[in-house]
Amino acid sequence: MFEWTGKYHRDASVIVHLLNGSTASATLIYLQEHYEIALYEVVVYKPVQLSTFSDNVHSGQDVFRLGRDESLDLRITRRVEYMIPDRYERCHYMYFSHDEHSLHDDGGPVIDLEGKVVGMVNNQINETFLPCSILHKCLDLWRKLECIPRPHLGMTFTSIKLLDPICIERMRRKHNIVSGLVVEEVSKELNAEKLGIRKGDIIERLNGEYISTTTELEKMLLDIGGNHFHQAKVLNAEIDIRIQIFRATKLCRRARNLTVIVSDCGEDIIEGTYPITVGLWR
Repeated sequence: MFEWTGKYHRDASVIVHLLNGSTASATLIYLQEHYEIALYEVVVYKPVQLSTFSDNVHSGQDVFRLGRDESLDLRITRRVEYMIPDRYERCHYMYFSHDEHSLHDDGGPVIDLEGKVVGMVNNQINETFLPCSILHKCLDLWRKLECIPRPHLGMTFTSIKLLDPICIERMRRKHNIVSGLVVEEVSKELNAEKLGIRKGDIIERLNGEYISTTTELEKMLLDIGGNHFHQAKVLNAEIDIRIQIFRATKLCRRARNLTVIVSDCGEDIIEGTYPITVGLWR
């Protein structure tokens, strides 16, 4: 919990505590490292009441985080999420606002004011959760393909929508940019770096479609990966993705084919070779 080693304990013994006071052993079915989703099978000798879900969650929205204390009593903490991931975190993370009375458990649902589940907590220490819009796509792919294939772009991003309002207005006024993803980091020696993509560049389109948030990006990548695997039935294969880039240093647009690997493993970003350009938009 307090030290990230980069490895998952697939053989760990997992015990599920049921609300009637009994316990059951869980069997790992599948682990998706990029989205940090572990699917377990648990035998329960009674009907299970399913929750209702919603794919609509956004920065600044009022939500409730549900958890349980050591006595299995329900704990509810009200949160409002709004943050930008740091370099060690996934771009698709969504956040809770800081609360000194936070719960001390990993996992658990996040619900909106109507009681619908909008996400699942994936890291209590970093106050992050996975939105249901991504979770649903992952589960749908796993049911159909028994894996969750995803293209590895070799980059991390920040949504323009999360930048300072002054930067947003300047980009719209000077360069006619109203949406897109700002490149935060480019992984060393991968095709993105070889194409000349650098920190501060803006990805405006992916395969001809505009992108405005990292959640949208992840859903698009899951669709691309699912379509590829459905046709080819292979992982770790190369495919081309068409991207439109606004070059921050040269103030020009260009479209390029980016060759990427489709994998169901976690994507690691290694610090790039080239110097970082500082303060392009901020």
